[in-house]
Amino acid sequence: MSSNSGIGVQTIPPDQQGPRLQGNMGTIKLILTVLAVAAPLGAVAGVVPVVIASGNGVGAPGTYLVVGTILLLFAVGFTTMSRHLRRHGAFYAYITAGLGRPLGLGASFIALFGYMTLMLGAYGLLGVSIDSLLVALFGLPSVPWFVYSLLAWIAITVLGHFNIEVSGRVLAVLMVLEVLTVMALNIPVLFQGGPEGWQTESFTLPAFTSGSLALGILFAAATFLGFEATAIYRSEVRDPDRTVPRATYLSVTLIAIFYILSSWALVTAFGPSQAVEVAQADPSTMFGLALENYLGAIARDIMTVLLVTSVFASVLSAHNPIARYIFSLSRDGVLPAFLCKVNEKHHSPSASSFLTSAIALVVSLPFILVGMDVVSFYSWMFGIGTFALLILMTLTCLSIIAFFRRLKTGERLWNTLIAPILGLIGLIVMLVIVSDGFPLLIGGSVGLALFFQLLTYGLGALGVVLALVWRRTRPAVYQRIGGQDDDPAAKAEAPADAQPR
Repeated sequence: MSSNSGIGVQTIPPDQQGPRLQGNMGTIKLILTVLAVAAPLGAVAGVVPVVIASGNGVGAPGTYLVVGTILLLFAVGFTTMSRHLRRHGAFYAYITAGLGRPLGLGASFIALFGYMTLMLGAYGLLGVSIDSLLVALFGLPSVPWFVYSLLAWIAITVLGHFNIEVSGRVLAVLMVLEVLTVMALNIPVLFQGGPEGWQTESFTLPAFTSGSLALGILFAAATFLGFEATAIYRSEVRDPDRTVPRATYLSVTLIAIFYILSSWALVTAFGPSQAVEVAQADPSTMFGLALENYLGAIARDIMTVLLVTSVFASVLSAHNPIARYIFSLSRDGVLPAFLCKVNEKHHSPSASSFLTSAIALVVSLPFILVGMDVVSFYSWMFGIGTFALLILMTLTCLSIIAFFRRLKTGERLWNTLIAPILGLIGLIVMLVIVSDGFPLLIGGSVGLALFFQLLTYGLGALGVVLALVWRRTRPAVYQRIGGQDDDPAAKAEAPADAQPR
């Protein structure tokens, strides 16, 4: 173990790093693991009605089609790059490889910040959801939200200690239950139609451009989070060169189809002439009312219970990527070396996982002590996380284009240039829309929205500056920014221009 000048962080040479992360997840389990962060049931029950009420109304399914297409274009280059870059760190590694080490380190700080805010917000929502459920169904006395959040924190901390297979099994079960609950409405609507039959108005141009299309895109974009995390688990899946690309494509495709179908079913269940009015009356009850109309009150009660487990899955699914980002950064010498310790029994990043839980607890305390409203807390965290991940996707698109311009791989031009450029254009439009509508995402003032956006960009700038300083003061650490290849032989064979600058 060696030490470099600077802030005293120890750097472990690649040949002395000891055990590595291991796992045996297949494609389906990986898909369910990463998509849980978006809480699909919560998205359909909570966000889709908002898109209908405040966005482009009955044209909501078209909005999900457009957003899904943009992200699928992004996935083309993302999965192609994953076959040529066998590195840990996902966004961190990919942006480093294409745009250089300073931007790569800046991206890693934004990624940590983005996933952390998503996790913290979900903790708050989980606490209040559990309390509401127990009061409504079992008549228990109401308690402060953070009591149940703390109990969930203990469960997440324990699950994070074990191999990803354990979390994967839990997330797979919860995700299947979520999907089945939503399909319990979608299937009857598909077969029976609604009060106005099987409507197709949702897919017409006038419907798509009605109302506020920008707000529709704003909220729809927030429900696709998670699929990009497939590359984070590269070392913990079977045959990563096939599993990661396959899971990424399928994640985007399946979640897009799921949202398109679900939003269409929700509009159809009330009819195009009534859907917007119902959503505007109370978006939070729209899905439950539709479910009750088709399947009865028991189905609605089951949905209420599963909304809680959906949010729990979202917390766990956000916790795991944070732990692996910390693991990758410590392995590269950016963070203290003890954080890349791998549990010898479970082959999990147990030290970085525990730190993730500790940070969540410490950061949440000030908000709890000042008695902040949990809905506002969730809105803030959800908005910041969405904004941060869109920045990372945009930078990754640029990185993909730059990477394949330097590295001649024989891949099709569609995979390496055309699809990434189209995806980049779409992501820039989405990022502009989200930036402009940021106050709506966080439920706060324009000033607060500007502060959070500047804070996100500032963390990225901090990473850039730190890397530039380390290029002079800690060259060994600087050279390792961006991750190590899983396959040393593949790294040795890689052309010199494929290495990050």
